[in-house]
Amino acid sequence: MLKKFVNICEVNLRDAKRNERFYNSLVQLVSILFAVVFGVALSELKEVRYWSYDFWVLVLAYVTVILSWWGYHWGIIVGPHETNALNYFIDCLLLVDYWFLMNIRSPLSSVLGWYLAMFFLYWVWEVVRSCKEERPPSSKRIIKQARRVNFTFFILILICFFTYSWSSVTKEQNYIIVLFILVTVYRYFITRVYLPKKQPFSLIPIQKKDLERVLIEEAKKAAANARVHLSGFRVGAAILSDTGKIYVGCNIEFDNYSNTIHAEESAISSFVAAGETKPVSIAIYTLSDMVSFPCGMCRQSLFELGGEDLKVIGCNDKTCEVRTMKELLPKGFHL
Repeated sequence: MLKKFVNICEVNLRDAKRNERFYNSLVQLVSILFAVVFGVALSELKEVRYWSYDFWVLVLAYVTVILSWWGYHWGIIVGPHETNALNYFIDCLLLVDYWFLMNIRSPLSSVLGWYLAMFFLYWVWEVVRSCKEERPPSSKRIIKQARRVNFTFFILILICFFTYSWSSVTKEQNYIIVLFILVTVYRYFITRVYLPKKQPFSLIPIQKKDLERVLIEEAKKAAANARVHLSGFRVGAAILSDTGKIYVGCNIEFDNYSNTIHAEESAISSFVAAGETKPVSIAIYTLSDMVSFPCGMCRQSLFELGGEDLKVIGCNDKTCEVRTMKELLPKGFHL
């Protein structure tokens, strides 16, 4: 029932460009609301006495919101935009929660309650993501780990809440210190989940502003590893998935020619083997004087994987040209 409801809320405008514009608008809206909530709450500093209990509760709230804002934008840079309306609705609920964190300072039980609500919403946000259909296995594993981290910190805050409620003698400052540690440690662990230190060689987190440059560089590096003892024609390919990762491949020649593997085929194999399902763009690098695009066989494969809107970047050391699969294969075959 939950999965059915979540997938009903999946936003699809039936056009890749319109979808991208729509998601960008939602991201910008949430960013603006972050700034508004934080900016308005800065006025609260005038209402508190410096170095008092209220002051430290307010500082903790500011740190929490800043870390959340950083995590939100960092997540967009290294990963895809979420396409479910429920995720953005939960983002708005979190912003309401942040407003209360920066405006409610007593009693401490209320403060703990709002932090409890915050981690609960973090957990629900990941639950919604896990209900989305057609997630690649690699993405499902990450979401499952993030869900565990969020639930663990929810339980830790819950323990703090009941400990404070049941204790007859409590020092409020100690709980503020504990909350500060939990909030900062949480951000460290959730960052490790989404960007582990050790990654397979084909998984390269990138920034969107450097998208084409990084993709071309990876295709060029792959071309250097090509096995081309027969033709001497080196080709490298790099595919960007909608999870923000790059998968590379090069052409591999064998003496009987028929076993030769094209660079695009090699990259596609890495892409599919990693559990990915949706390519965003592919860069093809060659050392020839003319810019080259995939052969007919590879065009069909790319058309089936990425559809007619898949972006194809053909490049050499001098220049690059960009085409869509619709331009390269106007009448792609569908079985």
